[in-house]
Amino acid sequence: MTEEKPKIGRPPVLSCAERTCQILRAAEQVFVCHGYSGTTMDRIACAAGMSKRTLYQFFPDKLAVLVAILKAYDAGPLMAVLADPEPPGTAREILHRSLVEILRFLLSPAQVALTRLAVAEATVAPEVSRLFYGNAMGGLSAAFTRRIAALASEGRIRCNDPDWLGTTLIGAALNRQLFRRLTHAESAPPDETDLDRRVSALLDLVGPTLGLPE
Repeated sequence: MTEEKPKIGRPPVLSCAERTCQILRAAEQVFVCHGYSGTTMDRIACAAGMSKRTLYQFFPDKLAVLVAILKAYDAGPLMAVLADPEPPGTAREILHRSLVEILRFLLSPAQVALTRLAVAEATVAPEVSRLFYGNAMGGLSAAFTRRIAALASEGRIRCNDPDWLGTTLIGAALNRQLFRRLTHAESAPPDETDLDRRVSALLDLVGPTLGLPE
Protein backbone atom coordinates (compact mmCIF):
# COMPACT_ATOMS: atom_id res chain seq x y z
CA MET A 1 0.00 0.00 0.00
CA THR A 2 1.52 3.25 -1.10
CA GLU A 3 1.37 6.30 1.17
CA GLU A 4 -0.85 9.02 -0.19
CA LYS A 5 0.95 12.29 -0.80
CA PRO A 6 -0.75 15.41 0.50
CA LYS A 7 -2.43 17.36 -2.25
CA ILE A 8 -0.90 20.69 -2.98
CA GLY A 9 -3.45 23.21 -4.12
CA ARG A 10 -3.89 26.92 -4.30
CA PRO A 11 -4.24 28.81 -1.04
CA PRO A 12 -7.82 29.82 -0.22
CA VAL A 13 -9.02 32.92 -2.03
CA LEU A 14 -9.53 35.79 0.40
CA SER A 15 -12.15 38.49 -0.02
CA CYS A 16 -11.04 42.11 -0.39
CA ALA A 17 -11.99 42.79 3.22
CA GLU A 18 -10.03 39.78 4.48
CA ARG A 19 -7.01 40.68 2.38
CA THR A 20 -7.14 44.27 3.66
CA CYS A 21 -7.22 43.04 7.29
CA GLN A 22 -4.27 40.76 6.52
CA ILE A 23 -2.31 43.72 5.15
CA LEU A 24 -3.15 46.00 8.08
CA ARG A 25 -2.23 43.42 10.71
CA ALA A 26 1.11 42.77 9.04
CA ALA A 27 1.79 46.45 8.36
CA GLU A 28 1.16 47.44 11.97
CA GLN A 29 3.91 45.05 13.10
CA VAL A 30 6.28 46.43 10.45
CA PHE A 31 5.59 50.04 11.48
CA VAL A 32 6.11 49.21 15.16
CA CYS A 33 9.32 47.30 14.45
CA HIS A 34 10.94 49.62 11.89
CA GLY A 35 9.25 52.99 12.46
CA TYR A 36 7.56 54.94 9.71
CA SER A 37 10.83 55.98 8.06
CA GLY A 38 12.16 52.40 8.02
CA THR A 39 8.95 50.88 6.72
CA THR A 40 8.74 50.15 3.00
CA MET A 41 6.07 48.66 0.80
CA ASP A 42 8.46 45.75 0.20
CA ARG A 43 8.58 45.01 3.92
CA ILE A 44 4.81 45.28 4.28
CA ALA A 45 4.22 42.96 1.31
CA CYS A 46 6.71 40.44 2.69
CA ALA A 47 5.13 40.49 6.16
CA ALA A 48 1.66 40.11 4.63
CA GLY A 49 2.82 37.15 2.51
CA MET A 50 2.00 38.70 -0.84
CA SER A 51 3.70 40.35 -3.78
CA LYS A 52 4.30 44.09 -3.82
CA ARG A 53 2.18 44.25 -6.95
CA THR A 54 -0.79 42.82 -5.03
CA LEU A 55 -0.19 45.24 -2.17
CA TYR A 56 -0.29 48.20 -4.56
CA GLN A 57 -3.72 47.07 -5.72
CA PHE A 58 -4.97 47.93 -2.23
CA PHE A 59 -2.81 50.88 -1.18
CA PRO A 60 -0.82 53.42 -3.21
CA ASP A 61 1.87 53.98 -0.55
CA LYS A 62 2.82 53.35 3.07
CA LEU A 63 1.13 56.55 4.30
CA ALA A 64 -2.19 55.25 2.95
CA VAL A 65 -1.58 51.99 4.81
CA LEU A 66 -0.96 53.86 8.06
CA VAL A 67 -4.10 55.96 7.55
CA ALA A 68 -6.11 52.76 7.15
CA ILE A 69 -4.62 51.32 10.37
CA LEU A 70 -5.52 54.44 12.33
CA LYS A 71 -9.03 54.59 10.87
CA ALA A 72 -9.55 50.95 11.78
CA TYR A 73 -8.82 51.84 15.40
CA ASP A 74 -10.99 54.92 15.16
CA ALA A 75 -13.95 52.78 14.11
CA GLY A 76 -13.40 50.22 16.87
CA PRO A 77 -15.49 49.22 19.89
CA LEU A 78 -14.58 52.36 21.85
CA MET A 79 -16.22 54.68 19.34
CA ALA A 80 -19.31 52.48 19.31
CA VAL A 81 -19.59 52.91 23.10
CA LEU A 82 -19.09 56.69 22.94
CA ALA A 83 -21.49 57.09 20.02
CA ASP A 84 -24.38 55.19 21.64
CA PRO A 85 -27.29 57.69 21.40
CA GLU A 86 -29.08 56.27 24.45
CA PRO A 87 -26.47 54.95 26.88
CA PRO A 88 -27.97 53.16 29.89
CA GLY A 89 -27.42 54.16 33.50
CA THR A 90 -27.04 57.31 35.57
CA ALA A 91 -24.86 60.22 34.46
CA ARG A 92 -22.08 58.99 36.74
CA GLU A 93 -22.31 55.45 35.35
CA ILE A 94 -22.20 56.76 31.79
CA LEU A 95 -19.15 58.91 32.48
CA HIS A 96 -17.48 56.07 34.38
CA ARG A 97 -18.06 53.57 31.57
CA SER A 98 -16.88 56.03 28.92
CA LEU A 99 -13.68 56.90 30.77
CA VAL A 100 -12.84 53.26 31.50
CA GLU A 101 -13.21 52.43 27.80
CA ILE A 102 -11.05 55.41 26.84
CA LEU A 103 -8.30 54.36 29.26
CA ARG A 104 -8.47 50.76 28.10
CA PHE A 105 -8.02 51.92 24.51
CA LEU A 106 -5.22 54.44 25.10
CA LEU A 107 -3.24 52.11 27.37
CA SER A 108 -3.65 48.98 25.22
CA PRO A 109 -0.43 47.44 23.82
CA ALA A 110 -1.36 48.19 20.21
CA GLN A 111 -2.24 51.83 20.88
CA VAL A 112 0.86 52.40 23.04
CA ALA A 113 3.03 50.96 20.24
CA LEU A 114 1.45 53.34 17.72
CA THR A 115 1.91 56.25 20.14
CA ARG A 116 5.62 55.43 20.42
CA LEU A 117 5.79 55.40 16.63
CA ALA A 118 4.14 58.84 16.39
CA VAL A 119 6.47 60.31 19.02
CA ALA A 120 9.57 58.83 17.38
CA GLU A 121 8.60 60.24 13.97
CA ALA A 122 7.56 63.69 15.23
CA THR A 123 10.67 65.44 13.89
CA VAL A 124 11.38 63.33 10.79
CA ALA A 125 7.83 62.77 9.57
CA PRO A 126 5.61 65.33 11.33
CA GLU A 127 2.68 64.52 9.03
CA VAL A 128 2.58 61.05 10.58
CA SER A 129 2.41 62.44 14.12
CA ARG A 130 -0.30 64.92 13.14
CA LEU A 131 -2.25 62.16 11.45
CA PHE A 132 -1.94 59.92 14.49
CA TYR A 133 -3.02 62.65 16.90
CA GLY A 134 -5.99 63.59 14.74
CA ASN A 135 -7.21 60.01 14.59
CA ALA A 136 -6.23 58.68 18.00
CA MET A 137 -7.12 61.73 20.08
CA GLY A 138 -9.17 64.01 17.84
CA GLY A 139 -12.01 61.59 17.16
CA LEU A 140 -11.96 60.19 20.67
CA SER A 141 -12.05 63.61 22.34
CA ALA A 142 -14.79 64.83 20.00
CA ALA A 143 -16.96 61.78 20.76
CA PHE A 144 -16.46 62.18 24.52
CA THR A 145 -17.23 65.90 24.24
CA ARG A 146 -20.51 65.07 22.49
CA ARG A 147 -21.35 62.60 25.26
CA ILE A 148 -20.73 65.27 27.93
CA ALA A 149 -22.66 67.91 25.96
CA ALA A 150 -25.65 65.57 25.69
CA LEU A 151 -25.64 64.93 29.45
CA ALA A 152 -25.40 68.67 30.11
CA SER A 153 -28.22 69.54 27.69
CA GLU A 154 -30.44 66.96 29.43
CA GLY A 155 -29.68 68.61 32.78
CA ARG A 156 -27.97 65.48 34.11
CA ILE A 157 -24.64 67.23 34.81
CA ARG A 158 -23.50 70.83 35.25
CA CYS A 159 -21.07 71.85 32.52
CA ASN A 160 -20.56 75.06 30.53
CA ASP A 161 -17.63 73.84 28.43
CA PRO A 162 -17.91 70.16 27.37
CA ASP A 163 -14.70 70.28 25.33
CA TRP A 164 -12.60 71.54 28.25
CA LEU A 165 -14.24 69.09 30.66
CA GLY A 166 -13.72 66.15 28.29
CA THR A 167 -10.00 66.75 27.73
CA THR A 168 -9.47 67.49 31.44
CA LEU A 169 -11.16 64.27 32.57
CA ILE A 170 -9.20 62.18 30.06
CA GLY A 171 -5.92 63.81 31.09
CA ALA A 172 -6.64 63.40 34.79
CA ALA A 173 -7.68 59.78 34.37
CA LEU A 174 -4.56 58.94 32.40
CA ASN A 175 -2.35 60.71 34.94
CA ARG A 176 1.18 59.31 34.51
CA GLN A 177 0.05 55.90 33.28
CA LEU A 178 0.48 56.65 29.58
CA PHE A 179 3.98 58.08 30.13
CA ARG A 180 4.94 54.99 32.09
CA ARG A 181 3.60 52.68 29.39
CA LEU A 182 5.57 54.64 26.75
CA THR A 183 8.85 54.58 28.65
CA HIS A 184 8.64 51.12 30.25
CA ALA A 185 8.18 48.62 27.45
CA GLU A 186 7.85 45.76 29.94
CA SER A 187 4.96 47.34 31.88
CA ALA A 188 1.57 45.70 31.49
CA PRO A 189 -1.63 47.66 30.91
CA PRO A 190 -3.70 48.22 34.06
CA ASP A 191 -6.30 45.58 34.84
CA GLU A 192 -10.05 46.18 35.07
CA THR A 193 -9.97 46.70 38.84
CA ASP A 194 -7.30 49.38 38.56
CA LEU A 195 -9.18 51.19 35.79
CA ASP A 196 -12.41 51.16 37.81
CA ARG A 197 -10.61 52.41 40.92
CA ARG A 198 -8.85 55.20 39.03
CA VAL A 199 -12.02 56.46 37.33
CA SER A 200 -14.11 56.16 40.50
CA ALA A 201 -11.59 58.26 42.45
CA LEU A 202 -11.64 60.93 39.74
CA LEU A 203 -15.44 61.09 39.63
CA ASP A 204 -15.54 61.28 43.44
CA LEU A 205 -13.31 64.34 43.17
CA VAL A 206 -15.22 66.19 40.43
CA GLY A 207 -18.68 64.83 41.21
CA PRO A 208 -19.86 67.71 43.42
CA THR A 209 -18.86 70.28 40.78
CA LEU A 210 -20.71 68.37 38.06
CA GLY A 211 -23.74 67.82 40.28
CA LEU A 212 -23.34 64.04 40.33
CA PRO A 213 -25.11 62.25 43.19
CA GLU A 214 -22.95 60.75 45.92
